[in-house]
Amino acid sequence: MIYELSFVAPQALDGPLSELLTEFGSMGVVLEDIGNTAVFSPLVHFERCRFKGYFAEESDRLQIEVAIRALLLAEGQRGNSELHWLLLQDEDWQNHWKRYFRPLPLGQRLLVLPSWLQPPEGMEERLIIRIDPEMAFGSGNHETTRGCLEMLEWLAEQGPLGSVLDMGTGSGILLIGAMLLGAEQGIGVDVDPLAVEICTRNCRSNLAEISGMWSRLRFLQDDQLPSGPFQTVVANILAPDLTAFLTTTKPRFADCLVMGGHLLLAGMLHEQGSVVEQIACQNGFVSVRHERVAEWSILLLRRE
Repeated sequence: MIYELSFVAPQALDGPLSELLTEFGSMGVVLEDIGNTAVFSPLVHFERCRFKGYFAEESDRLQIEVAIRALLLAEGQRGNSELHWLLLQDEDWQNHWKRYFRPLPLGQRLLVLPSWLQPPEGMEERLIIRIDPEMAFGSGNHETTRGCLEMLEWLAEQGPLGSVLDMGTGSGILLIGAMLLGAEQGIGVDVDPLAVEICTRNCRSNLAEISGMWSRLRFLQDDQLPSGPFQTVVANILAPDLTAFLTTTKPRFADCLVMGGHLLLAGMLHEQGSVVEQIACQNGFVSVRHERVAEWSILLLRRE
C-alpha cells in the first residue's frame, strides 16, 4: 500500500521540502498550484502550492509530519498547515503521478517529453528529449535544468559545443541535450552509481538509434573531474561543490577545459550566484552570461 501525503506551502520552499520528503522515503514529490494547474511549466511560478509525497505503509507518518512542521516554522511559516494522508490502491499508484507532467518546450529547438506523451501540434520538428521521472522528482531541479538546456542551446548557436562533460549528470538530460545540439562527443559523470545507470539508460533510449552517436558517449562513476580536455563543461550541482571544483580539487574546472572553452554552472541559489561568479573569475574564467530562473542562477563562463 502507498500513502499520499498532501499539504500547502509556498512554492519557494520546493527545494528544502522536496529534499526533506525524499530523505524520509518519499517515492515521488509532486507540486500543484492551488488552482490545480501543474507547476511543471517554464512560464509560471506560484506563490502557494500543494505538495504531495508518496510513502510506503511502514513509514513513520507522525515523524514525517513533525519534520515538515518544523521546517515550515524555521522558514517563517506558521507551521500549522493541514497535512492529509490518503491511502492509494496499487493500481492507482502506478499511473497516479503521470498526470502532473506536460510537454516542456525549451528555447527555440528543444522539447522535453515523458515517454507516454506525443509532441504537441507544431512542435514535431523540435529536438525531443525523452525523460521519465526516476524516484524523487519536483520542480526545483526542473528550473535549473531548464536554464541549463536553454543556455546550451544559445551556446550551440554561437559555435560548436565540441567535446562535452556533464559533471553530476543525474538523469543525463543535459548530456542528451548537448548531443542533440551537435556535441562531437560526451561523457556523463556522477558519484551515484544509480545515477550513472539511469543516465546510461536514458542516453541509450534517446541517442542509440541516431547514426554514430552512441559510440561517442562514455559514462563514469566518480567524484573527480576527468582530465579532458573538453570544449564545454556543464555542472548542475550544489554551490559548495562548484566552488571546490573551481578552486581546490585536482583537476579543477580550468584544468580540464581548453582555452576559450565554456563552463556552464547551475545549482546555485540566486544569492550564491554572484559569489560563485567572482570565484570563477579569480580562477581562470570570464563571465559570458548570468541569468536568473526563479530563485536560481545560471552562469556561463569562458576559459581564458
